[in-house]
Amino acid sequence: MKALDRKILRDLRLLWSQALTIALVVASGIGGFVASLSAVDSLALARDRFYDRGRFADVFATVKRAPDTLAERLREVPGVTEVQATVEAVARVTLMDSPDPVVGQLIGLDRRQPQRLNLVRLRAGRLPGAGAYAGGELEALVSEGFAAAHGLQPGAQVTALINGKRRALRITGIALSPEYIFAGLWGMPDIRAFGVFWLDKEALAAAMNMAGAFNHVALKLGPGASQPAVIDAVDRLLAVVGGLPAHGRAEQVSHAMLDNEIREQRVLGTILPSIFLAVAAFLLHVVAARLVSTQREQIAALKALGYSNRSIAAHYLKLVTPMVGIGYLLGLLLGDWLGGQLTALYA
Repeated sequence: MKALDRKILRDLRLLWSQALTIALVVASGIGGFVASLSAVDSLALARDRFYDRGRFADVFATVKRAPDTLAERLREVPGVTEVQATVEAVARVTLMDSPDPVVGQLIGLDRRQPQRLNLVRLRAGRLPGAGAYAGGELEALVSEGFAAAHGLQPGAQVTALINGKRRALRITGIALSPEYIFAGLWGMPDIRAFGVFWLDKEALAAAMNMAGAFNHVALKLGPGASQPAVIDAVDRLLAVVGGLPAHGRAEQVSHAMLDNEIREQRVLGTILPSIFLAVAAFLLHVVAARLVSTQREQIAALKALGYSNRSIAAHYLKLVTPMVGIGYLLGLLLGDWLGGQLTALYA
């Protein structure tokens, strides 16, 4: 072993506490980078796959009331490959075990034909049946987040104020949809005060006096289609029936909340670990400068023995390399574990 290498071991033994501190700070920075950015990438990939499997729409529009025949005209818009017209309503929902006010988004499912877009995935129970039952009771699916927040299971019952009339909703199943990964109003997720309920379309249309009509439409665009052009064409067709301005996926509430969450995590996963690494760099500078200052006589002796400036500089670089290297390896292990925990939390 060379004399300078033995000197490195002696210096590391003397500086073990400073070396450990620097390694831990480096590990914190690297771990933060790996955990946050890997979780962000996993979350974005899971979102895109879920959107693809759920055939999440690209354009959305709301109208007061439009005849079903208008949906056929929307299919003729250049660039549109799929159209799904539904009946939706916002209703005040009352839970038997909760006095808190709850807003429910009621969405009609057409049993006569399979869903084309925004597929509802059944997590438990069964799909709702057609029509109303004894006492005007309607069967419905409920969003998984809302069900978990209130402990709802298939067979539970809630009450909804639909078109001025109180109707009982019998929960037949728990479901997920790419439209409502984050459910809430005004851009804020709220799984306790906002629930999504999927009912038979004909039953909901009858309750809303919307038979043969729709008030919400989703469209899927083909490859290379111009979204602004499609939105402009949809607005022109729906303007005569009181249509609100159509919008793309970027302005869809759930997607906007999820996209904002991903962007926030990316920013936090970049800025905070950078601070830790900056602190580690500062500590390395302080330790190395202090060591050089206190070892001036040793450096002079080394130069007198024939060691070049390059060799002496390499010696001090070797001294700090184990601190950084150990911190880097610990950071990878820490980041892998934390990244898994963070991804599981989102899952």
